[in-house]
Amino acid sequence: MQDAARAACVSHAFKRSWRCYPNLAFNAKALGMDERSCGEDEIVCNLDGWLQTAITPGIEELTVQLSTKSRKHYNFLWSLLANENGKLIQYLKLSCCAFSPTVGLCLKSLSRLELFDVNITRDQMGSLLHNFFALQRMQLKNCNNITCLKIPFNLQQLKYLEVFHCSSLQVIEIEAPILSNFGFMGLRQVQLSLGVALQFKKFDMSFPGVVSYACTNLLSNLQYVEALSLCSRREIIDTPVLPSKFLHLKHLSVDLNAMTFSPTYDYCSLISLFDASPSLKTLVLNVLQRKMLHESIVGDTSNLRQIPGHRHDRLKTVKIIGFSSPKSVVELTCHVIENTTSLKCLTLDTTTGHPWHSCLTNYSGKCLQLRADFLVEVGKGILAIRTYVEPKVPSGVELNVVEPCRRCHDLELLS
Repeated sequence: MQDAARAACVSHAFKRSWRCYPNLAFNAKALGMDERSCGEDEIVCNLDGWLQTAITPGIEELTVQLSTKSRKHYNFLWSLLANENGKLIQYLKLSCCAFSPTVGLCLKSLSRLELFDVNITRDQMGSLLHNFFALQRMQLKNCNNITCLKIPFNLQQLKYLEVFHCSSLQVIEIEAPILSNFGFMGLRQVQLSLGVALQFKKFDMSFPGVVSYACTNLLSNLQYVEALSLCSRREIIDTPVLPSKFLHLKHLSVDLNAMTFSPTYDYCSLISLFDASPSLKTLVLNVLQRKMLHESIVGDTSNLRQIPGHRHDRLKTVKIIGFSSPKSVVELTCHVIENTTSLKCLTLDTTTGHPWHSCLTNYSGKCLQLRADFLVEVGKGILAIRTYVEPKVPSGVELNVVEPCRRCHDLELLS
């Protein structure tokens, strides 16, 4: 690639041959660049020349992926995509680049856009998106200068939008009319403004407090959602009672995996979300805590709470990852069993739930070692299953209890 690009700078015949290769990828490995022997200024200078030579009216895919170790962002020459050069480009991926505004941008065929660690502001992003009428998929990751992301109405083909770890982002406004798949992941809550006509099919959000936020603020926008995934490392308040239902929701995943969770949080409050989903077919809960602060049911002589709820006749598969002995987790599990007539399989995973932690998949042939205090809690969880859960499981339901590998861990801590 490196020699070919250099040759293209002096050979008109080779320059014409670029049109036979519609998919171009420029990264350090492909270009044979070694940061130890090649300074940043030289790399940028060479890359400018290579891009000017390579980008022709026949290009359909373009990837510019630079090292995240660089102290500077490469100032991508958007002017290279102006006029006819960008007319046929369908896929564009930029990594570790800076935005340079330009006029005459021609990306009429662009259907997929990926921006990773791109130095671009709110206004620059807005100006850019107004040129992408054919865009169907967009992914933003680590674009940390954007404070407000506006997805305009003119993106009438956009179906998939993912926004990950854009640290300055505070507001997302979506007006694209047929957006059906949305994913957001961040370390803090964002304000989400959604068009009233949107009909999401798949909706994923991850930030602290997202469960209560989604149930309080997004219910009216998720009436048609079929797959909902919520991930939160911290919930300040219990899940509220929902005033209406997710009538089309078939697959629900709630991930509350954390180092530790507030001992005041009542896992049974998730029943309101569970009961608001009458069409549910699969339910996955992750309640893993590395350090348990909740009240354990082991040694508790009080009765389990009997919480009235909706009778489910479509739910077939339930999986709870990180199952242990908090009383409200056991009560939630029993509630699901007692209120689901269609249940076929119940999996209670007392481990971390990561398949690559197992000796069966780990390259070392050994399980990732679990701390002694975690194994003690696993033992309590297994005891809680035998005492409270197993007696309630109907004979027609397959119960799978996943325990730590006894070949790699101390058996005495589990007993």
